[in-house]
Amino acid sequence: MIFASKDRIESNTAKGWWGTETLDQLFLSKVASAPDHTAVIDPDNRDDITHGKAQRLSYRDLNRKVTEAAEQFIKRGVVKDDIVVFQLPNIHESIVILLACSRVGALASPVLVDFAGHELAQILDHVKPKLFVTVNRFKKRDLLAAAAPICQKHGVSLVFVEDLDQSFSESQLEVAEKIIASHQLCNALTANDVNTICWTSGTEGFPKAVMRTHNQWMVTGRAMTDGASIRDGDVILNARPLVNMAAIGGGLYSWLICGGTFVLHHPLNIPLVLEQLKREKVTLTFMPPAFIISLLQDPVVRQQADLSSLRTMGSGSAAIPGWAIEGMKSEYNIDVINFFGSNEGISLQSNAITVPDPKLRATYFPRLGRREFNWPSSPTSLQMETKIVDLKTEEEITVPGLAGELRVKSSGIFDGYYKSPELTKVAFDENGFYRSGDLFEIAGEGELFPYYKFIGRCRELIIRGGMNIAPVEIDHLLSDHPLILDMAAFGYPDERLGEKIGVAIVGKSGQALSLEQIVEYLRNKKIAVFKLPQKVLMLDEIPRNAMMKVSRYRLTELSVANDLAKESV
Repeated sequence: MIFASKDRIESNTAKGWWGTETLDQLFLSKVASAPDHTAVIDPDNRDDITHGKAQRLSYRDLNRKVTEAAEQFIKRGVVKDDIVVFQLPNIHESIVILLACSRVGALASPVLVDFAGHELAQILDHVKPKLFVTVNRFKKRDLLAAAAPICQKHGVSLVFVEDLDQSFSESQLEVAEKIIASHQLCNALTANDVNTICWTSGTEGFPKAVMRTHNQWMVTGRAMTDGASIRDGDVILNARPLVNMAAIGGGLYSWLICGGTFVLHHPLNIPLVLEQLKREKVTLTFMPPAFIISLLQDPVVRQQADLSSLRTMGSGSAAIPGWAIEGMKSEYNIDVINFFGSNEGISLQSNAITVPDPKLRATYFPRLGRREFNWPSSPTSLQMETKIVDLKTEEEITVPGLAGELRVKSSGIFDGYYKSPELTKVAFDENGFYRSGDLFEIAGEGELFPYYKFIGRCRELIIRGGMNIAPVEIDHLLSDHPLILDMAAFGYPDERLGEKIGVAIVGKSGQALSLEQIVEYLRNKKIAVFKLPQKVLMLDEIPRNAMMKVSRYRLTELSVANDLAKESV
């Protein structure tokens, strides 16, 4: 499926920004050059969280599994542009399916293991996939059993991931390779075909299906070489779910580009992370701010930590304190990169070269894509343009101190949302810049003029531990509660997760509801656990603006004020 315009393809190709290599071709080049090099390592605790024993796979071993899975896809009727949705934890099979989809020309659509029936029904109804692949369990949840009735309702074939592992003999492998080669002749794939459909939540409360091509992912992966963030042969520890921009672009594509080793981890477990860092001699990893703060402040963690091989640590999603970036350098000699990105293809990074002051690196980002600045350490910045725009006037902001929306035009930016022309249209301005929905300002005059300062979000998304939650979705799920007259979900600050979810409620006849009642009601709706609220505010009325829209920022202010009042008592 080619969704990009002919003009865009020709322009980016002529400039050398887009090439001809697909994900599978990139992978096969590494198989050919270093077949016995360790490619992927399963999480240590794999048998605790799902079926199967943890494995260490060479590039040759991984390729065999990809061939087996691709042959199974073909036997199950998958052809080019079919969609394969899969719900897996961070185990090597996630990588196998992504690569197998590329090999047969299918669109890979990974979803969070946290998603429950509510989200899965929305996704399957929207994309109507050919297959849904999952595991029998994730921790105490039976994912296979939960998905079965939803797949049956939507006419989707349900596949147990273990069925894709055929353990072929050499002769069977040769037959499978011939089947795949014949399939590829009739299902020709280019680097401009859509590679993935990843999911994000907007203020509409419905997951948006972000389409990105092989070339667009390749741009993101190459951006990680800026400032020597990744180097050939790096050992990369990935603890982020393999479902989105951060893990696929910053992790998986970067791993293949550098021909290194991909160490998987799931869910975040600090003692296990420390064990993997030491044993596998990890050189690069991406961790939430809470992990970095633990390394600096928790004496038990500090005592266990052996970070002698670690060169670089990335962080993002939630705000990271400047003192933590400074502490990692002074105490461990580790450079922390602050990332800012989105599934749609925004990829900014603030590293030790572009922003040398670690305290500033927490909130400042280089104004990449601006021709008035020279960023020799960021060659991919030449493939993008950025600006900040006043949301009221649509005029570009060119002076410090005025907040506006970040707009981005880049070779890595997506072309649209799957089967959502209206959402796609409003995602871009009249000049073709993607509307990020995030507030930035020019940091200052003089030495600060080349930097953007992150202010906050101009959309209403709640970002809890890196997970995007649309408050209106929670509003809708609570709208039929028999004891609720009016309600509104909101985010409130949390040091560890960035934000948590609160719900403001006006009860019928003034009746109060407890947090436990609200959570139980939402659980019965089969909503993902990370979307469950952790605070309830009982109010006489929900604050609204002149257009009768909920003023969610006022709810956040009320929540913070209530907490401060309790602390002062």
